[in-house]
Amino acid sequence: MVMRALLLALAILVVAPVHAQDVKGVTLDKPSPVGDFELIDHRGEPFTREDLMDRWSLVFLGFTHCPDVCPFTLANLEAVRSELSLLLPPERLPQIVFLAVDPDRDRPVLADYVAHFDLSFVGVTGEPGEIARFAHGLDAYYRLEKKSDDDDSYDVVHSAAVAVIDPDGAVKAKITPPFHPHDTANYLHLLLRGVEGTN
Repeated sequence: MVMRALLLALAILVVAPVHAQDVKGVTLDKPSPVGDFELIDHRGEPFTREDLMDRWSLVFLGFTHCPDVCPFTLANLEAVRSELSLLLPPERLPQIVFLAVDPDRDRPVLADYVAHFDLSFVGVTGEPGEIARFAHGLDAYYRLEKKSDDDDSYDVVHSAAVAVIDPDGAVKAKITPPFHPHDTANYLHLLLRGVEGTN
């Protein structure tokens, strides 16, 4: 009886923070499929919708010259993934994908950029039309505020939400930074297990 009560108390400690803290997550009632696209990852290998299949993915859209939101969010995602590693075996951890939307400036530095946060992170970019197709599938937006062809210090306006993509290649949820690593890991853990009431 005492053991049962102890296990119940531990279960409450694990699950309660998801509801106690304000995890800015929205779980979709009906997952939204990501359409086809053809990009290149930071290793120079093709990256398509097939690379999102049969595993969970967290996809964040941004640019390598971003001074604050992008590096902060990627560091935050690394902390969330680290917390998740305490709850899931390595093969079940979601892959972190950084969609770099400013290919002219992103492509030359993308490999070093994502490696700075975690060697397992995947950076992807490519032709503008293909980037736009992937972003559209994520229901994300971005705009390069380039004033002229010679402008090389322009800003990029973009959405900040992270798309949670299920093993069928569909957006299942969106989470918005800043993330409390422990609570967000619990939220994602329940989502990946298919537990109801995570939003």
